[in-house]
Amino acid sequence: MKDKGLSRRRFFLIAGWVGLLSSIASSAAGAVKYMFPNVLYEPPKAFKLGQPVGFPKNSVTLVPEKRIFIVNEKDGIPGLRIVSAICTHMGCTPKWVEANNRWECPCHGSVFDIKGNVIAGPAPKPLPWYKVTIGSDGRLFVDTNDVVKYDNSLKV
Repeated sequence: MKDKGLSRRRFFLIAGWVGLLSSIASSAAGAVKYMFPNVLYEPPKAFKLGQPVGFPKNSVTLVPEKRIFIVNEKDGIPGLRIVSAICTHMGCTPKWVEANNRWECPCHGSVFDIKGNVIAGPAPKPLPWYKVTIGSDGRLFVDTNDVVKYDNSLKV
């Protein structure tokens, strides 16, 4: 009597082919995924703002979409200066408190003086100041890759 079931030899042959084809398929899937990398799109590090006359003197103005403060003739330094509006502790946006002449971070209590130096709280570094120039079209041009000293300002 002949057994009509699957022989041992045939079973291992089929299992071998299934293993080979699945390894080829997974390698091909990895190669296809490699062709489409995950890209992190970040906003540009250099950008233009409005005209310099649009920012009142003796003021600190938040530009929330760019996460910067425009400091205009505060603390006895003439001209415009740009400081980061990103707390160096956890990335929250500090609030300018005019009465105390300082930035206070609402998230974890970091406090920065008018120069951006840490005076209280867990922030490990001062707020960075960025270079600001006037573009060919007369608008302010800010480059957040170019960190400058506190007293570096644009005289307008």
